[in-house]
Amino acid sequence: MIQKLNINYHKKVMEYLKREKEVNIFLIGDIQRYGYDSYFFSIYGGINEKGELEGILLKCFEFIIFYSYDEFNIKEFADFINNTACEELCGKSEALEKLETYLKLHRYRKVNIFKLTNSNLLYKYKDNNKYVKLKKIKFGNLSRIVKLYEEIGEFENITIDNIKSSLKTGRGYCIEKQGKVISMAKSTAENKENAMIIGVGTHPNYRNKQYATICVVQICKELLEEKKIPCLFCDNETAAKIYYKLGFEEIGFWSIYRA
Repeated sequence: MIQKLNINYHKKVMEYLKREKEVNIFLIGDIQRYGYDSYFFSIYGGINEKGELEGILLKCFEFIIFYSYDEFNIKEFADFINNTACEELCGKSEALEKLETYLKLHRYRKVNIFKLTNSNLLYKYKDNNKYVKLKKIKFGNLSRIVKLYEEIGEFENITIDNIKSSLKTGRGYCIEKQGKVISMAKSTAENKENAMIIGVGTHPNYRNKQYATICVVQICKELLEEKKIPCLFCDNETAAKIYYKLGFEEIGFWSIYRA
């Protein structure tokens, strides 16, 4: 049976999600940030006959994240999603693929989930760009950040409000040339144990100079100093090779479905 959860379930919810805490960074972060009593944010759980959780569904407006560690009532969750206003569904690929044939949504993207597992490699990284100066991303330079996203062309629907929202639970660094932001990386959904690296990109005219890598390394070092393990999504083979060299390891897959 699927039911809306309240604060009384918080301990069970966290225990369930932290079985794969790196996969559930967004779920854990949103629950910690918004709680169980918000007009735009609801958390549902599948409760089996033993009273145990067998799936967690988070709904924020028309956006849903779903996670299940093992077995769950596929038909029940599929019906719930299909009967709910949902424009985008995302979550651990292994769980969503069990729902796929029942959904009215279509798979849009599948990406690798990476976790930093060997920090020694990260600290061995040598920055050969001695004259590159990192700048912290602040609200004052967000318009230039959005401009870079538009010029890269690989990011969708990025606005100043989107970036402000992500920075509320994270941080970011960028590199500028001639008054323009030409490379950047950010973190978001930071909690006490983990953080997600997002928005890594470089202008096409400035690639292959390790600019984005420098931004990522800086963020990762700060996170490690705070005892937080960096994670990220990646579906680009060239970028994946760089992440492997920095000490990241593939730990699973994340899928996105859209109407």
